[in-house]
Amino acid sequence: MKTLTRIALAAAALAVATSFAAAAEAPAWLKAPLKKPLDQLVIGLSFPLLDPWGATYESSFLDYAKQLGVKVVVLDSQADVPKQSNDIRDLVAQGVDTIIALPLNNRAIVGALGEAHSAGIPVVLSNGRVAPSGEQYVTAWTGPDHHKTGYLSGQMLIQALGEKANIVIISGTPGTESGDRREKGCRDALAEHPGVTLLDAQPANFQREKAQSIMEAYITRFGDKIDGVCANDDDIALGALAAIKAAVAAGRLKPDHIKITAGASQKEGYEEIKKNGYFYGSVLMQPDDASHLALKTAIEVAEGQDVAKEQYYDTPPYTLKNIDQTPIPSY
Repeated sequence: MKTLTRIALAAAALAVATSFAAAAEAPAWLKAPLKKPLDQLVIGLSFPLLDPWGATYESSFLDYAKQLGVKVVVLDSQADVPKQSNDIRDLVAQGVDTIIALPLNNRAIVGALGEAHSAGIPVVLSNGRVAPSGEQYVTAWTGPDHHKTGYLSGQMLIQALGEKANIVIISGTPGTESGDRREKGCRDALAEHPGVTLLDAQPANFQREKAQSIMEAYITRFGDKIDGVCANDDDIALGALAAIKAAVAAGRLKPDHIKITAGASQKEGYEEIKKNGYFYGSVLMQPDDASHLALKTAIEVAEGQDVAKEQYYDTPPYTLKNIDQTPIPSY
């Protein structure tokens, strides 16, 4: 029922968009002649939209579609792996021009993508990849370079602490591109400095509460030996921060000692960095950039235009030194 409601809302929101944008000129990035007028394109989206990042992605996706005058069908996968495969089959049955998807499971989605391919519907992946067996069904991938963002978080931590430091890592969800590649990026950055010791690494599944529990356990095990925390994203960083502040208040840690960095931003983390406390730096990763790049690429693919197999959007690092020149995260 929620899926049908979301489809209806998306269609209603974009019906008006289609009427006034149909006559608009094609954007400069789209080459003429077009296979189809923009107002005749239908782009399908299968994405987990329950969390704030996903909700912001959806909102900016719909706004950009309205601006361009294309129709979209949005199906919320709701973090349900079988549902996502069924949603993609639904989009195939509806005959959309291109499907955009963020795989919840890089293997489970392969069968549904194969069905889309057999039906002649191209697939653009956004922010997550598919298992090697499914790559043949994917026309393009768009998103951030997750290894780079993890690497940048590690670099910032060394910048904050110096060449000799003891670090712990709190990563995201094992088996996801963002979790695995950001952790590897951080590890690679730390490995470039012989004086840095990695004490331990644990996954928090992108959950703030779990990150707080992991940090509490780290504090019990290592105490003031910990100099820094390399977190996969701001939510994880904020969970670690809560544990650190509580331990300092209880006299279990020295104050103003540990520094934290993260590989993906949030508005709350941005504001914490501005306080010049434990949270030292993060990497800007805007859902607006992700949704715009995915939709732009999906339209180019639908129009039969050549696109790069991999397309990245910019993810600049920021600390207190350049935070005033960095856009505030959109969620």
